[in-house]
Amino acid sequence: MLWTAALAALTMVSVALRTEAWRRGAPSPPHAATEGDPATVALVPARDEESNIVACLESILQQESAPRVVLIDDASSDRTRALAEGLAATEPRLRVEAAQPLEPGWRGKVNALAGALPQVTEAWILLVDADARLSPELLGRAHAAASRWRLDAVSIAGTQQAGGVGEALLVPAVFGLLDFMLGDWHAAADGRGPAVASGQFVLVRRVALLESGGFAALSRAVIDDVALVTNLRQHGFRTGFVRAPDLLRVRMYQGLPAAIAGWRRNLGAIFGGQRARGAFTLVALAAPAALMSISAALHDWPAVAVVWAGGAVMSAILRRGGRQSAALGLLYPLDALLLAGVLALGLADRRRGLLASWKGRAIDVSPAAESALEDAQSGSADSKIAS
Repeated sequence: MLWTAALAALTMVSVALRTEAWRRGAPSPPHAATEGDPATVALVPARDEESNIVACLESILQQESAPRVVLIDDASSDRTRALAEGLAATEPRLRVEAAQPLEPGWRGKVNALAGALPQVTEAWILLVDADARLSPELLGRAHAAASRWRLDAVSIAGTQQAGGVGEALLVPAVFGLLDFMLGDWHAAADGRGPAVASGQFVLVRRVALLESGGFAALSRAVIDDVALVTNLRQHGFRTGFVRAPDLLRVRMYQGLPAAIAGWRRNLGAIFGGQRARGAFTLVALAAPAALMSISAALHDWPAVAVVWAGGAVMSAILRRGGRQSAALGLLYPLDALLLAGVLALGLADRRRGLLASWKGRAIDVSPAAESALEDAQSGSADSKIAS
């Protein structure tokens, strides 16, 4: 059992070191050009974001590139719109508007963005989530990245923050997994890697967005950022994903229950179409803990210690690389088991066709729902033709 434990420990440490090497080798976005950036508008869709919205908007307004900013309030039930309007009263570059009524079958975020798109005249559109905090030079450097790698869209991966032990257990584990799956950041940055993006910051050329079908092409997407860059590539455009932990800070969910619900939905969507990969990932996360339990039942305490040490080192390396406390690696395997549990829930949700809801809105991805939507859209199209 000791040799099995040693192999498991070595594998975990190797995975962490490989992931960290990819992170450290990631190219930074170039510094901004001296001649100025293209005209840009920042679109910020928001629903019940009163704790985030002012700090987010201020960080966009402080950009050295001085973009125009549009806050699109998606039927918030809190003070999101009032706070944004208060800021807009003192800032002429900021406009606040209400999202268009939610179309049947559409996701709320892309529906809000679709309503704002016809009024955009700028050459570039910056999509920002309310939980993002941008450093002043970020937009300029994103434009420089688009220019260097000849990209039609560039997304930025920043530092993912966590508050409290529960969040701090889950968040670094999630992003350790996602970064390992991504692999080489050089390929991701210059467009050779997979179609990946982070919805917190996506800069896209308006012409490319329109020629690829606009936001209507993303109406049913659960992971809208990945759907956006995938759709752009399918229409012949180039997209890149750049790591810039010093330039962007994000806290996606506040509190462990919200983090579990959010990542249950996201992981269910990410792995939903790749059941074999999801099952393999689930086994890989849970297997070391199972080996520890078996070794403990056999009173093979050296094997338990070896597996725990390998897992703790892996966790510490991934946490440090993600700018989280490495000391929480000592709590391994709690983080791996928490991530495994969230992934299992997400896979089960996707199998039954109903992902975890988002801010009161159900996410039905069942074949029956998709068929009903297609029938409704077809009937609507037929009625328009007949008229």
